Amino acid sequence: MASVKIVTNKPGPAPKATAYADIKGQGRVPYGKSEAAPMAGNTMKKTAMRGAGAAIRGKSFMGC
Repeated sequence: MASVKIVTNKPGPAPKATAYADIKGQGRVPYGKSEAAPMAGNTMKKTAMRGAGAAIRGKSFMGC
C-alpha cells in the first residue's frame, strides 16, 4: 500500500514593504507619489446633455 507524506513546514516571514522596485540587474526604481487628478478649472457650471432623448427630457449635469 502507498503511503502519503504530509508536509507541515511553516512558511517563512513575509517580505518587508519598500518604497522602490528592485529590478534584478537594472537597479532600483522609486514608486510614484499619489496626487489629486488634474482639473482644467475649478469652476463648476450646469451643462446640458446632448442627444435627442436628453433634449426631450431636459437633462443636465454639473461639469467643468
